[in-house]
Amino acid sequence: MKTIYQNLPSKERLVLELFRIKAIEFGRFKLKSGAISPYYLDLRLLVSYPYLLEVVADVFWEELRLMQFDLLVGVPYAAIPLATIISYKYNRPMVFVRKEQKQYGKKKQIEGVFRQGQTAVLIDDVISDGKSKEETLSVLKDDGLKVGDVLVLLDRRKQTSQQEKIYGCKLTAIYNMSDVLEILAKHGCITAFQEKEARRFMKTGNLK
Repeated sequence: MKTIYQNLPSKERLVLELFRIKAIEFGRFKLKSGAISPYYLDLRLLVSYPYLLEVVADVFWEELRLMQFDLLVGVPYAAIPLATIISYKYNRPMVFVRKEQKQYGKKKQIEGVFRQGQTAVLIDDVISDGKSKEETLSVLKDDGLKVGDVLVLLDRRKQTSQQEKIYGCKLTAIYNMSDVLEILAKHGCITAFQEKEARRFMKTGNLK
């Protein structure tokens, strides 16, 4: 599938495509915390766009190819489709973690083939408070897997650096919200007022 953004760099094209399918929206959105945000992210929509899943795989691979790992692991449930297409396209094995351990059969919580001592890289769509990553990392480590890297597509936190530590692993974010705003503003997808509001919210956590 070709789009008007086809000839742009993949990282830039992906942000514009996410905006086009409304996986990134601007307006007034009440968050779980009760705060009113001027933007909203719903990257779970990607499963309905096979073309975009492939673009995501390419963007992730630009970072993953520099990392040392034996297995891909997607944080359930949003990142399991992402890990699957990356695994298929780049021929790298993956496993996935159940939200809850099976209570029958082999009573496994990790599905797939792995050996104790192997190194896994954990991927996810976004990071907010990091709790879902902590839960997945705990299961992996309890079953004898090592995790050195956590790679996320988008860091939506207000204060962020693109590389830091999270639960003893190196966290790398491919984009942060500042990157997203810069790309959208460059292509005229958002107004100067929307960009200003979003940056104020990133800094203060409110719209006042």
